[in-house]
Amino acid sequence: MRPADLGRLLLLAAIWGASYLFMRIAVPHVGAEWMAEGRTLAGGLVMLAYLAATRTKPAVGRHWRGYLVLGAVGVAIPFWLIGTAVKTIDASTAAILNATSPIFSAIVAAAWIRERLTAEKLAGIGISMAGIAILVGWTPKPMTGAELLACSLSLAACACYGFASVFTKVHLKDAPPAALSAASCLVGASVMAPFTPWAMATAAVPASAWAAIAVLGVVCTGFAFILYYRLIADLGPVRATTVTLLIPVFGILWGVAFLGEPLTAGRVAGAATVLLGCALALGLLRIPFRSAG
Repeated sequence: MRPADLGRLLLLAAIWGASYLFMRIAVPHVGAEWMAEGRTLAGGLVMLAYLAATRTKPAVGRHWRGYLVLGAVGVAIPFWLIGTAVKTIDASTAAILNATSPIFSAIVAAAWIRERLTAEKLAGIGISMAGIAILVGWTPKPMTGAELLACSLSLAACACYGFASVFTKVHLKDAPPAALSAASCLVGASVMAPFTPWAMATAAVPASAWAAIAVLGVVCTGFAFILYYRLIADLGPVRATTVTLLIPVFGILWGVAFLGEPLTAGRVAGAATVLLGCALALGLLRIPFRSAG
């Protein structure tokens, strides 16, 4: 991997890891609905400008049904679920839990398109489940019912991402990747619009909350997707997925540095176990010893 590629990979992981920090800043003041609406709308507009600059045709006439499903299930619902979760759990926990998306992708792919669950994938699923148990069980004090519910919402968001990844593979494999992001974000904004308390725009909300939403949309969504496509072009899709394993690291780093979140032994152990499972599920690690029979 060239130094420039490594730099872009780390930059993308840092940006996506910071998204949990900015959600924690924005959501307590504006709610999950406003956060999801602002992020998807701003991100969609950035991607729309990118489509125009690169003269990429979105092929809406051919793929509009798929874009609707992807925007609702792959963007609007998981953004709202994660936003609701971070009202209760901290950014570090949310970042670790949301690293389990590849696990759900493997499960959905096995059930839907009969993609074989290899030994690595099965081991990855089991290890990640153990990591989640460590994360929620090894804490200085037992998690409350509200915290466990919030963790469940984060995992439900990952299930949505898992479904969306397989849906894209089945129904949108010929759609331009940049168009996928632009359309899904704009559809997501449309889905969230009826549930967004628009009157809050004139309420006494701290400027930091609006700034966090702007960064989430422009940087953590629009610019990050553009950077991700560059990585795919330079490294290929498999190596580009290594960013999944780096996002929780930066999510924890930003949470500790800027929000004063604790770096506990249970959090470190849980994160390491979840990431080991994800690496196996993604095929980035192999089981070294297998039975010859």
